[in-house]
Amino acid sequence: FILMGFFAISISSCVSLKKVVYLNNLSDSTGNLINAKTDFETPIQKNDLLSIAIGGSNADDLTALNSASGVIPGAAVGGASKGIGYLVEADGTIQLPFIGKVKAEGLTRLQLEDTLTAMLKDYTKNPIVNVKFLNYSYSVLGEVNRPGKFDMDNEKTTIFDAIANASDLTLLGKRDNILVVREVNGKREYGRIDLLSKDLFKSPYFYLKTNDVVYVEPVKSKFFSRNGVPQYIGIAAGALALLLTILNLSKL
Repeated sequence: FILMGFFAISISSCVSLKKVVYLNNLSDSTGNLINAKTDFETPIQKNDLLSIAIGGSNADDLTALNSASGVIPGAAVGGASKGIGYLVEADGTIQLPFIGKVKAEGLTRLQLEDTLTAMLKDYTKNPIVNVKFLNYSYSVLGEVNRPGKFDMDNEKTTIFDAIANASDLTLLGKRDNILVVREVNGKREYGRIDLLSKDLFKSPYFYLKTNDVVYVEPVKSKFFSRNGVPQYIGIAAGALALLLTILNLSKL
């Protein structure tokens, strides 16, 4: 009876590894990742806040070019001030000293750097332009241990970075159907990611973009308890233990 009791408990505490282990169909060979998506750059969108620093060989010109004309205070995110930056207006442009309006929407950060470098050659010698995002963040919601809004340190923030910042999924998190909500050109699009498959490296949603929302759905609660164990296993184990008890007592 004792041995059967331990057997029932062990059954009720087991969860298939394939349901919780990320990339469980990845073989030992790294060759499977050759086609992983690596060509990723975030396009600039309306309402983005950009830091633009201009360098060159003429210090007097740089003082004027790096003036605060046309910039707005950046919003504080996570308690840290984001400083000042150039706001991408509703028409997709930014306003720079001397140059005026420059189309930024749709360009990548590097493309805008090249555009501004070419324009600034008429105002200073050997211009060097550095562009950074100031409002680069995403949100993680649902069945994670620490939901919230997080800043991106760079443009190549992955879905794994988002999960790590959210302290991983709970046992109730549906790992094979992660929802990513993304705004592109004023329209929202939706994508799904399977964390259990190596194919996620090829997904356009593997790298996150600014203002992405990552939502982790729960598994069907009627089949799982809060600790992630399928309820029918616990019920079956309890019924087996009860049956063994009745049989044992009937022999007395």
